[in-house]
Amino acid sequence: MYPSDHRGSFTKAALYVLIVVSLSVAGCASSEPAPGAPHPKVSNVQTLLVVPFGIASEGYQVGTTARCSMCGTIFITGPSAAGDDTYMTDQLLTYLRTKTDYTLIPPGSGAGVRAQILSETVDMPERDLLLQMGRKLGADAVVSGKIFRFQQRVGTSYSVETPASVAFSMYLLRVADGDMIWDGNFDETQRPLSEDLLQISTWAKRGARFLTAQELAHSGLTKVMAAFPVP
Repeated sequence: MYPSDHRGSFTKAALYVLIVVSLSVAGCASSEPAPGAPHPKVSNVQTLLVVPFGIASEGYQVGTTARCSMCGTIFITGPSAAGDDTYMTDQLLTYLRTKTDYTLIPPGSGAGVRAQILSETVDMPERDLLLQMGRKLGADAVVSGKIFRFQQRVGTSYSVETPASVAFSMYLLRVADGDMIWDGNFDETQRPLSEDLLQISTWAKRGARFLTAQELAHSGLTKVMAAFPVP
């Protein structure tokens, strides 16, 4: 218990701290536009070149650490299969077509340009390669991503030996100055509800079941893209 002559000052001090913290949080929250709101960094971006996802885990042993060469995030690598990159690219295209007003240059348009650039300079850094592709195709920005883990569940929707596990990064490069104006990442191994009751709302949204790797990846991409900048 506090002495009676200190209660008032303690209460005022606590209230002052609460107000300062609240204002600080509000200031931080307002520093970036709300998801879906116009973003100043893409005010002059209208045309996006969509480059297919790459499988970054190739060349790594399963369970080792790998750093995204574009955004710097570190992931634990895992298995992936042929077609996982195509699935992610298709999901990205679908999101951009239905949720944004960007003019899109689809992945197929850049394949020949990529091959031409690499035939002239074999060891070009990926960032430079993407920017050159964007310039040659008249894009304002380039969007792409990397898959680090795309592990399928072993079991059924309601009982698994091994749950699905997915990790990927995404990024948006402005062609005019090479600036990375947005990046996002997803890294989740679905855990049983019994191991983490705090995820009960997420379980409910996912149908209270174990997802396939594709379903988990779709959920992750939707979550990450909610913060994708729009002009």
